[in-house]
Amino acid sequence: MEFRHLNTFRAVAAELSFTQAAARLGYVQSAVTSHIKALEDELGVRLFDRLGRRIMLTHAGSQLLGYADKILELANEATAMISEAGEPTGPVIVSAPEMLCAYRLPPVIRELHRQHPGIQLLFRANPTGALDSSLRHALANGDIDAAIVLDENLASTDSLSVEYLTSEPLVVVAAPQHPLAHAPAIGPADLDGVPVLLTEKGCGYRRVFERALHSAGARPAIAGEFISGETVKCCVEAGTMIGVLAHISVTAELDTGRLIALPWDGPPLTLSSYLVAHQQRSVSPAHAALRAATRQFYVKSGMVAGSQVTGPEISGYKGQPEDCVG
Repeated sequence: MEFRHLNTFRAVAAELSFTQAAARLGYVQSAVTSHIKALEDELGVRLFDRLGRRIMLTHAGSQLLGYADKILELANEATAMISEAGEPTGPVIVSAPEMLCAYRLPPVIRELHRQHPGIQLLFRANPTGALDSSLRHALANGDIDAAIVLDENLASTDSLSVEYLTSEPLVVVAAPQHPLAHAPAIGPADLDGVPVLLTEKGCGYRRVFERALHSAGARPAIAGEFISGETVKCCVEAGTMIGVLAHISVTAELDTGRLIALPWDGPPLTLSSYLVAHQQRSVSPAHAALRAATRQFYVKSGMVAGSQVTGPEISGYKGQPEDCVG
């Protein structure tokens, strides 16, 4: 019984879809089908019932799932224990929102790979950026090793270690030709009925912005919703609507005049970035190296980092990140 087959089985059981499991694992669908067939042939039982386009775990599949979780967890622990004294290697699965992947993490990735080329970073998109129930579940199940999130006022719990990294101010942006472009100040009431482009529901940008408007009884006209903040930025630049984005993601456009920051005169629009991991799960050397590199980047870049740490402190990382994208 091969570990990769069990890993594939666990992904299919979680997604209840061969197609989605293949996308999650980075495989072609035929490979997923082959892995499941190999397991079924080896065990002599059917693990999934195929009901048209839907699949469901059989009784045997449900029994195997519990064992697969234990086997893979023990295998990971054994690998981590045996390789602790050596060079960190192997995969680290990280969840992060698009903005941080694009504008904060490239120097971390560069330095981590320079110091530890055997580490494989596998990123999983987090469209809302928030520490929601699905992300908590993924951390608890070991589907991801760590998460970097954009949220508000997070603190560690018995199950999760939450480490504050830095504040991420938001900015209300518009194209230079927007009617509000030359206003001396913009408050929530000034945006009542104004067309805006928003990220999807659950996203921290949207949550903070809408709360500020609702506090003044203002309701903007939502002209569009997008998963991607980069899409919001491009559409704001091209049209006559406003958007709310992280300041780090629009510095180039503000510097060149393609966008302008409206002079916001309302409740603060700010999120914070946090490094989150599960308290009860083992930390592999590769995972530890990633956390150390992330901390060092935020410290070396002059940003406050390291408060609310309840997870294990990591020593021995020698990287020296020097720059910040954006």
